[in-house]
Amino acid sequence: MTMLPVVILCGGLGTRLRPVVDDRPKVLAPVAGTPFLGHLLDHLRRQGATDVILSTGYLGEQVEAYAGDGGAWGLRLRYAREPAPLGTGGALRFAAETQALQGAFLALNGDTFFAGSLDRLLLCHGLRRATATLALARVSRPDRYGTVRTAAETGAVTAFVEKQAAPEGEAWINAGVYVLAPALVRSIPPATKVSLERDIFPRWIGRGLFGCRFPDTPFLDIGTPEDYARAPHVLHPPGDAA
Repeated sequence: MTMLPVVILCGGLGTRLRPVVDDRPKVLAPVAGTPFLGHLLDHLRRQGATDVILSTGYLGEQVEAYAGDGGAWGLRLRYAREPAPLGTGGALRFAAETQALQGAFLALNGDTFFAGSLDRLLLCHGLRRATATLALARVSRPDRYGTVRTAAETGAVTAFVEKQAAPEGEAWINAGVYVLAPALVRSIPPATKVSLERDIFPRWIGRGLFGCRFPDTPFLDIGTPEDYARAPHVLHPPGDAA
């Protein structure tokens, strides 16, 4: 399957992670001796990506100095640096406009790692002729995340449920990896700070928004010191030759 361009959101301030990483963007937080972004780029290369756009903001010059033109990973890297914080939605709209992305593309949160197959995600998106498809991970502690509900028969997203204090059992969460069609990207207000997850996706329920479930796929969010400490074990589990 032809791989689409990939946009990685790298502009977050990383406020919650500053007690342990305070001198660099969150995507450059070291994990097992390598900046987290390096692990993401390695993963994308293994999955067949070739064209990657880094959406930067806070300390974006450090990201560019580290990743360069992408040659170290066999990738073509481009950059879209926000003139001001635009949120996840605004940053994606800005990247799509400045880098002339006319068709669908993949988008990733730069502070999460999701090992699911991008080919499978793209297949789910294409078969459903979706406007947007969200990779969904199954977690045993959904109290840290909002959950995503989908129709059992079709996979269509039916609701986003905010974090709950005492959830029961496992739940499906947004894994921070998406396929986005041009119609959804055009619906994001230009030059405006807006959240893709809170402001844009809920508007598209019933209009081509789908989830693709990955029941046994590792998921990691390095946004807190506790989960950052887990990162080496998720990225390089025991017995992993890599």
